[in-house]
Amino acid sequence: MRVPTLGRRLYSALMFVLVSILGGILAAGLFVPTAGMTAEGTKALAGALESLPQELETPPQAQGSRVLMADGSELTSFYDQNRVYVPYAKIAPIMVKAQVAIEDERFFEHGALDLRGTLRGLVRTASGNTQGGSTLTQQYVKLVLLNEAVASDDKEAMAAAQNRTVARKVLELRYAIALEQKLSKEEILERYLNIAYFGDGAYGVESAARHYFSTTAAQLTLPQAAMLAGLVRNPATTDPVRHEKLAIDRRNSVIDQMNKLDVVTDAQAKAAKATGFDRSKISPHPHRGCTASRYPHLCQLVENTLLTMDSLGKDRDERKNTLYRSGLTIQTEITPKFQDAGQSAVSNFIAPSDPVIGVMTMIEPGTGLIRSMAQSRPKIGNDMKKGQTYYNYGVGRDMGGAEGYSGGSTFKAFTVAAALQKGISPYQRIYAPKAMNFSNKWFPTCNGFVRGSWKGPVTTGVEGNLDMYGGAKFSSNTFMVELERETGICQVVTMAQKLGLKRADGADLITGKLPNGKMSAVGSSVNPSFTLGTAEITPISLATAYATLAARGKRCDPIILKSVTTEDGKSLAVPSANCQQVISPEVADRANDVLHGAFQPGGTAAAANIPGYDLAGKTGTDGNNAPSVWTMGYTPNLVGAALITVDKTSPRFKGRATKRLQGTRIAHGVLRGSSGREAGALLWRPAMRKALSYMPKERFVRPGEQPVDAKDVNVPSCQGMTSQDCRNALESAGFAADAVRIYSSDVPEGTVISTRPEGQAPQFSTVEMLVSRGPRK
Repeated sequence: MRVPTLGRRLYSALMFVLVSILGGILAAGLFVPTAGMTAEGTKALAGALESLPQELETPPQAQGSRVLMADGSELTSFYDQNRVYVPYAKIAPIMVKAQVAIEDERFFEHGALDLRGTLRGLVRTASGNTQGGSTLTQQYVKLVLLNEAVASDDKEAMAAAQNRTVARKVLELRYAIALEQKLSKEEILERYLNIAYFGDGAYGVESAARHYFSTTAAQLTLPQAAMLAGLVRNPATTDPVRHEKLAIDRRNSVIDQMNKLDVVTDAQAKAAKATGFDRSKISPHPHRGCTASRYPHLCQLVENTLLTMDSLGKDRDERKNTLYRSGLTIQTEITPKFQDAGQSAVSNFIAPSDPVIGVMTMIEPGTGLIRSMAQSRPKIGNDMKKGQTYYNYGVGRDMGGAEGYSGGSTFKAFTVAAALQKGISPYQRIYAPKAMNFSNKWFPTCNGFVRGSWKGPVTTGVEGNLDMYGGAKFSSNTFMVELERETGICQVVTMAQKLGLKRADGADLITGKLPNGKMSAVGSSVNPSFTLGTAEITPISLATAYATLAARGKRCDPIILKSVTTEDGKSLAVPSANCQQVISPEVADRANDVLHGAFQPGGTAAAANIPGYDLAGKTGTDGNNAPSVWTMGYTPNLVGAALITVDKTSPRFKGRATKRLQGTRIAHGVLRGSSGREAGALLWRPAMRKALSYMPKERFVRPGEQPVDAKDVNVPSCQGMTSQDCRNALESAGFAADAVRIYSSDVPEGTVISTRPEGQAPQFSTVEMLVSRGPRK
C-alpha cells in the first residue's frame, strides 16, 4: 500500500518532526525548527526526506557468479554470499504471509512507521533495551546498510549499522520514510526477502529454499515458509541443519502467529506443525571458488583471466568484487571430454606424489581455444605428501604458474621456419658431424655478430650431409646450429616471437627486458644456443607457437572465455584471441612438411605416432642432464604439448646441482628421461588419440598444392634511421629484416644507408638493411 499522493510531502515532514521529538532532538542530532515553518520549508524538508543513499534505491544485493563449461555444466561459482535474486512474483504468497506475520503483522496497513511499535521501540532503546519496534522497512534499511559496509570492508560502517542507539534508529526511520515514498510494499518485501540471511550460508529466500528443502522460493509450502520466516531474526542459533529442534520450535511459533492472525486455519496449522524436517532434502551450496571444482587449475586460469579484464573493473580488487557479488554468467570454452582425455593420460603415468611433474596442454590452431590443461598434480592445496599444489604448471607466473622450462630441441622448429622465410631451400645440405666446435665461429645477431658461446663441442647422435628434412627428423644439433648461423640468430628469435613464443618470466624474447623496464638477462637474439632451447618458456606458450604453424601462419592468443553476461543480459568484453597472419601460408606449409618427419619411422617421435593422422612436430630434451623432456605434436586442428620435468622442490632434487629425470623412480617404474618414448608415447599419444577421436580428420596443405598470395607491398624507407628503428618499421609492415653491414665514408656508423630491395617486395619476405660500418680504416 502506498501513502496517498496528495498528502505525501506533508506526511513526510510531519513524520520527521514527530520522530525527532520522540527520539530526542539532541540525541538524534536532527534539530528541526517547527515553529513558523512555511510551506516552502515544508517542501524542502520533504525533499530532504525523499533523498536516499544510492545503495538503498539500488541495493547491492550480492549474487554469486556462475562459471559454465562448453556443455552447459557448472565449473564453479564465485560468491561472498550464496544468493540468487528472485522477483516478488516468484516468491510463494505463503512465504510473504509468514514473514509479515512474525516480523510486522500490520505491514500492509501502516505507513512508513508503525506508531505503536516505534514508540515502544524508542522507549525501550532509551532505557537500554535494544529489542523490538522496527517495521520490516526499517529492518530492510538496516540490512542494506550493513550489507554495503561488509561489501566495502568498512569496519566503522559495520559497527554503526549494528549500533542500536536512539540516533541510529531515528536515522534508519528517516530512510524508511523516504523509502516508502519511492517503493511499494511489495517492492520492499521483494528486496527484504532477497537480502535477508537465512542461516547456514544461505542468503535470500531462493537460496534458502534450495538449500534446506531442495525446492524454489515459488514452491515453498506452509511448514517450509514458516521455518524460513522464523530464521531471519536469529539465523545462527535456529537453522535446522545445526539446531533442528530449535528450528522446529521457532517454526511452530510462526505457524501459531499465522493462525492467530487468521492467515491459516486451525487444521492447516495442525498439519503444518506435524510435519518434520526432512534432512535428506538438504542440498549442498554450489561449489565456491576453484578448490572444490572438477578442474581446479583450469578453473584457476579462468579466475585469473577474469581478474585481468578491464570490463569488470579498474583494478584487481574492483574486478574481484564484481566477480563475487554481481551475479555474472561466465561461459567458458572448456570441453570436459578434452580435459578428461589429457588428465587421464597424465594421471595414468605420473602420480601426484612423484618427484616429477607431468603436463599435457592442448590448443586449437586458428582459434586459440584451450582444449585441455592437465597436470600430474590436479588438486589445489599445500599438502606435498598428497601431491597438492597451488601452481598451474601449464602457464606463466602472471597467471598462476610456477616457473619456466627450457624447451630443448623443440626450438629447432623456429630455426626451420626462419630459414624457410629467408629463402633457404629445405633441400640444401649441410655436413653435420657428431661433434662440432663453434667457439671460433661468428653468428649474425640483430646488431652485429657474436661468437659461439659453447665451451666444448656441440654433440649429436647422427652424422652426415643433411637437409632440413633430415635435420628435423633426427634432431641433429650440429645441423641446426649451422642452419641458425646461416639464417641469423635474430631471424630465428624474431620468428619464435612472431609465432607466439614468450618467456616464462615475461621478459621480451629478443631484448630480455622485463615488463617493468629492468633487464632480466641478455636477450635471446645474441644467444647462439637459442636453437637448442635454452630460453625458459611455458607449455601454453610453446603450444601457441606451434599452433601458428598448424594454422598456416595465423597466430591466435590462447583463450578460455567465450562470454561474460551480467544479470540484466549485458555482455562484458572478454579477452580476444587477436588472430592475425604473421607469416605466409607457404612458409608455414613447408615448415609443417619438414616437421612431419619426426613422427615417421626413425624419427625422434616415432613411438608417439598415431596411425591414420597427419602429424607434425618435434621432441625436445633440456641439455645432457635432461631435467625436462618434451613432445610437441600437432594436426591441422589440434596441438598437444607434453612435458615431463623434475620437481626442483622435491627432496630428491632439492640442493642438487645436477637434476636428471633419467633413473628417477616414480609410481609406475623408473624414468629413462626420454622425450619421444615417455613424453611422447606415454603422455602425448594417449591424450591426443582420445581427443582427436572427437574431431574430424584433416590433412596439412602440402607445399605447392595451393597458390600462395604473395602480393607486393611497400617497403618502408629507412634511410637515415638506426638499424633498430628500421627493423621495427619493416616488421610492422610485415617483412623480416636482415642486417648487412658495409663500409661507408659518408654515413655514420650504425645508420641505415638503404634497403634491398627498395620500393615494393612480396609481403612476409626478407628485406636487407644496408647498415654503415663507418669508413674503412
